[in-house]
Amino acid sequence: MNSTIGLVVALPSEARALIGRGRWQHAEGHLFRRSHLNNRTHLIVVRSGLGMENAFLASQWLIAEGVVALGVSGVSGGLDPGLEPGDLVLADSIIQENGNTCQQIWEGNFKFVDISYAALIAKGIPTYRGPIITVQRAVLSARNKQALFTKTNALAVDMESAAVAAVAIKASIPFFALRTVCDAATRSIPIEIFDCLNQVGNVRLFHFLRMLLIRPALVSDLLRTRINFNAALATLGRAWHTQISSNLPALLKNTNQ
Repeated sequence: MNSTIGLVVALPSEARALIGRGRWQHAEGHLFRRSHLNNRTHLIVVRSGLGMENAFLASQWLIAEGVVALGVSGVSGGLDPGLEPGDLVLADSIIQENGNTCQQIWEGNFKFVDISYAALIAKGIPTYRGPIITVQRAVLSARNKQALFTKTNALAVDMESAAVAAVAIKASIPFFALRTVCDAATRSIPIEIFDCLNQVGNVRLFHFLRMLLIRPALVSDLLRTRINFNAALATLGRAWHTQISSNLPALLKNTNQ
């Protein structure tokens, strides 16, 4: 009997890093691609767009498609000052921010985390294991990153993982989260750069050109962000193709979510 794992990614570039270029299918408002991990395990990748609501809807659609495990992957913001752009974070727990409170909603499948972490380190990929926190709004300033790290000890911050984890918990199926750091904890990202992306992760060209006309000094920030983003994608792709994709079938062997 074949088993299928569902993977949620927010951005088109994240999807390309993981599964390369190819034709995406449409179903019920979702963009997805199917592939094989081995003869017995399949993968469905859904491009959700940014944010918890989009990730939640994508995860629910994957459940309806009959997946037996869920995962989320992509870039993230660094919270631990020791992490650099391109460092990999393998989640052993997921924290969700709700207003002024933060709550752990998922604790990892430690067998899968242990196996994957050891394999990635053995390949020389800079990997850390620890909590990831999901927030409603992007955390862009170094000051806010520091405050969130002090409050939660999370290694990285994103906007989707908790939504995917919540759907997996409700469905009583395994879950994993794999992120790479794009912007380090000590670096602030101008809001204008983040605003250049729309909800599905595509660049808003008119907004982008207008931003450069109004604030040409942002060009240096933009170039640095692009360099760090590419470093994050490179690590993500390397980790996925050398270890994670081949380890994913092992996730199904342990029913501890």
